[in-house]
Amino acid sequence: MKTLVLNLRDQSLCGKYLKSAAQALRAGELVAFPTETVYGLGAHRDNEKAVERIYKVKKRVEEKRLTLMIADPGDVIKYVDHFSHTAKRLMEFFWPGALSIIFPLKDGSDIGIRLPDNPVARDLIRAAEVPIVTTSANISGYPPSTDAQQVLMDFKGKIPIILDGGSTRFRSPSTVLRLLDETFEIIRHGIISETMIRCCLENTLVKV
Repeated sequence: MKTLVLNLRDQSLCGKYLKSAAQALRAGELVAFPTETVYGLGAHRDNEKAVERIYKVKKRVEEKRLTLMIADPGDVIKYVDHFSHTAKRLMEFFWPGALSIIFPLKDGSDIGIRLPDNPVARDLIRAAEVPIVTTSANISGYPPSTDAQQVLMDFKGKIPIILDGGSTRFRSPSTVLRLLDETFEIIRHGIISETMIRCCLENTLVKV
């Protein structure tokens, strides 16, 4: 497989490249793309072979779940059946942004969702028109990729498209938080600190 690195800084071709990447996702292919934190590797959630492939190329253990990435705040209601006060406050304050939230569902399961603060990521998800699950675009156990060339080193010949949006803004992973009724548990520490989260919930943090 040939891996194409599509330079999104060429504005005249950006729309064409996003369309090609969206078509690849719908067809069950994997696509790497920038977010504000690190590069992500995306797959069509409802395509079993695509999801299997994302675990295989990343060498990721099956116990580690993928995160559903959404493009707009209202999309969350398609997947989550109830929201606590804590959930509403966190979404209002940190979305779009570097916070992945694991929501409990009424059937006893849960789902991890993130709304990224990156127009390329959101435009790609909108164009794909299918649910997109993601993980960081790196081999498991290695540092996450913060530019397209790092992604290429890991996945050349293994995925068809890398969307090159330059270096990521924060160059560090998102924070992953699990909601527990009206409390929470930090699953992975990242850009958004536990102190910031607690200040948000205590109404002492001002959004700028």
